[in-house]
Amino acid sequence: MKASLLLFLAICPLLAYPQRGRVGLIRPGDSTVELAWLLTLNRNTQTVYWGVGPKKMLARLDTTAAVTGETLSRKAMAYLTQGDYEKGVALLEKSTQIDPKQYRNAGSVYLYTLRDYDRALHYLNAFDALTPGFDDTDGIYPVSYHKGLAQRNLGHHAEAIREFSIGIDSLAKKHGAEWVNYKQYVSRAIAYLALQQPDKALADLEQAAKNATSESPLVLFYQARAYRQMGRPTDARRALQDAQFFWQANRVKGITQPEDSNNPVTEEDIEAELSN
Repeated sequence: MKASLLLFLAICPLLAYPQRGRVGLIRPGDSTVELAWLLTLNRNTQTVYWGVGPKKMLARLDTTAAVTGETLSRKAMAYLTQGDYEKGVALLEKSTQIDPKQYRNAGSVYLYTLRDYDRALHYLNAFDALTPGFDDTDGIYPVSYHKGLAQRNLGHHAEAIREFSIGIDSLAKKHGAEWVNYKQYVSRAIAYLALQQPDKALADLEQAAKNATSESPLVLFYQARAYRQMGRPTDARRALQDAQFFWQANRVKGITQPEDSNNPVTEEDIEAELSN
């Protein structure tokens, strides 16, 4: 298990940020935000590799004299890694009572690992309220993006679009649309499609295609859905065929797929759409 996970981490560029260049290891000195992101990206708390192991991590933390929000948050994630959700959640909640800075970490864990979207919104809103008028970022996405994902997962698509737009519009206004992560445009486009607004979705997807670093099967897949809503079946099929081609091409190149864990599109999804 460890060997296979190390190989996965070594080839997965999405993990470059939380690991800060250390291949396959999250060490006791890493921040709780980094640990939360590793849980987030793996989506399965049982597969997280801690370097020293969660039991040794807990043993080290038990010898720490100071009880801080940071140490409690670390303990929470160690328990979650072992599948002890009752203890993990209790410690996660306690960490936020001691240190409001842990709101972000709690929101991230509830959103991506525990998938409790109402609770995630509670903490993400609380974290956002610490700095009124400023859209905080975790180094990759603004907090408004995470709030948008939580709203979308709750089926609140109009609210999701509002949150996505906060992050997209502020960065685009300041630096230009090309500076916005293309996955943010994709996420907003999916919400537009849920509201039967294919024109707006297609505009976002066209910008996403410009911003992506390579041909994106993800973008093409949702462009096909937008075309279908617009009554353009020929364009939809062409986009799906392109998505299938570039999925296979990216696999040969060693590009990690699905490319977005928040909006996963698999080769099987593309084939299913083509067969419809």
